[in-house]
Amino acid sequence: MTRKDAVQRRRQRILIVDDTLANIEILHKILQADHDIFFAKSGADGVRIVKQEMPDLILLDIMMPDMDGYQVCALLKGDPQTAHIPVIFITAMGSDEDETRGLDCGAIDYITKPISPPIVKARVRNHLELKRSRDLLAELTVELGEKNRELEILAREDGLTGLANRRHFNEVLDAELKRALRTRQYLSLVLCDVDFFKKYNDQYGHVAGDKCLQAIGDVMRATFRRAGDLPARYGGEEFAAILPDTAPDQAVQLAERLRQELMARDLPHLVDGVQGQVTLSVGVVGVQATRERNAEWVIREADQALYRSKETGRNRVSAVAYD
Repeated sequence: MTRKDAVQRRRQRILIVDDTLANIEILHKILQADHDIFFAKSGADGVRIVKQEMPDLILLDIMMPDMDGYQVCALLKGDPQTAHIPVIFITAMGSDEDETRGLDCGAIDYITKPISPPIVKARVRNHLELKRSRDLLAELTVELGEKNRELEILAREDGLTGLANRRHFNEVLDAELKRALRTRQYLSLVLCDVDFFKKYNDQYGHVAGDKCLQAIGDVMRATFRRAGDLPARYGGEEFAAILPDTAPDQAVQLAERLRQELMARDLPHLVDGVQGQVTLSVGVVGVQATRERNAEWVIREADQALYRSKETGRNRVSAVAYD
């Protein structure tokens, strides 16, 4: 059942606050068939029950000892937890001044005694319908917020590995380069490629290929887990990691750890010309940012370092550094 269905099906609840039992019994008889009824015989008990039960509507007498209805209403409307609950005054005080005071202190309606049962039922029904609509709107707003958060995650996250996707990678790289330019700190980029991944897919199939990429995603997360690090799936069998405030030698150490951690997983890759397990070729670039060294430049330098790793035997880390 959705939140919308729960709100629409729930039987609404009314609290009657009156120090005269006969008045409570009259209202109870009028309303009990359609609603769940609670009652209190004093203002203090009324406030306590409101906070305990959170009714949908309060029918409130004014003339009560110790704490009158105006005080109860003002107290409830002054509390963010109960301010949204509608209050209807039902009272023998029928002057314009009394009604104005009641509405000014936050009541949504004002009914004078002796009451007319059809009028009470109609007004209660109307205000409860409005309350249900507000509750439904609030629930839909919550659901919409949750859906928007899910969409934001989907917009940033690679569906297969759970790492950042290419779009999010691009956004973060641009932002971190600008920050590195302001702070004069190093920024390093790690770019890696699964060795002979086409042969892996041909040998084991695409389902196994997806599981292999997911395993590499796990190793990426475990390796690049410092605050600010962003491991990402760059595309296909390529992965990347943005390492803010990281000097080239630190980035190389992390890249080498990534390569070794993947080898420790010992994922089989038993194909002619392959080492027998899944490996990565890695390129690293570490720079002190300048206006000329934009995201495209940094990616190109990391890609060239990656190419050197592939050309010199694969399963290795190659790096360049620029002051």
